[in-house]
Amino acid sequence: MKFNETSLNFMGGIEPKKLLEDNPSTISNPVAIISPHAGYVFSGSVAASAFNTIDPEKEHDTIFILSTSHTAGYENAVLLPHSSYDTPFGEMKINNDINSDLYNNGFRPYAGYFLNDHTIEVILPFIQHRLKYKTIVPIMIGDSDTNNLKMIADNLKKYLSPNNLFIISSDFSHYPPYDLAVKVDNETKDLILKHDANNFIKNIMKDLGYNNLATRMCGWSSYLTFLYMTEDESFDIKITSYKNSGDTGFAGRDRVVGYFGITFNK
Repeated sequence: MKFNETSLNFMGGIEPKKLLEDNPSTISNPVAIISPHAGYVFSGSVAASAFNTIDPEKEHDTIFILSTSHTAGYENAVLLPHSSYDTPFGEMKINNDINSDLYNNGFRPYAGYFLNDHTIEVILPFIQHRLKYKTIVPIMIGDSDTNNLKMIADNLKKYLSPNNLFIISSDFSHYPPYDLAVKVDNETKDLILKHDANNFIKNIMKDLGYNNLATRMCGWSSYLTFLYMTEDESFDIKITSYKNSGDTGFAGRDRVVGYFGITFNK
């Protein structure tokens, strides 16, 4: 699978290595992180703050990237039926043994939904520059039906282990003015800190449409899938960084997008 031109534009010539160097964090070896996927000029520092909590000397067997499709709606989730992802920084081997295990269990092979969708691709260079790993499993969810998300979660749960890592790709509020974005994003952050699926579902759609609020979390179905996988687990959940596009100096404050880095630590 070739890295697409849209994602190169999102990188904007900014080196992930430089972002990682400029945004250090305390190593906590999380089981999972939430990382934004916007253009690096907007959210790259927040992404780096989350990735920098992961020990660069620890080798992961497989890194799972959970993403919500930004280009199409479809049932359940798709996997990438290729041997590798070819990025500007080299190839990343895809774990097709895990893919084969997941097929017909709420997952199907289809590359088409990965094309021209940046939500996984902008995450990959951070993995390459920060982490040791053997393989990756990119997963793109096209569904918001909670029963289907539970099925996806049930099939992924067995892969939760100290040797694997889950990355949830998501930005937060979309398009409200600056002050409302800060308020809404902190409300969503508090939902995540509670680690309660029913509470999350009850509140994640609150006030949509008010003052241009299009979503509270564009990857909420990916996060909810992880939450279904881990709701009976106890985590020390940490915020590594927050900003929205209005903080960057490259966008106005009348219409912004929010970004959190969040880690889930045992």
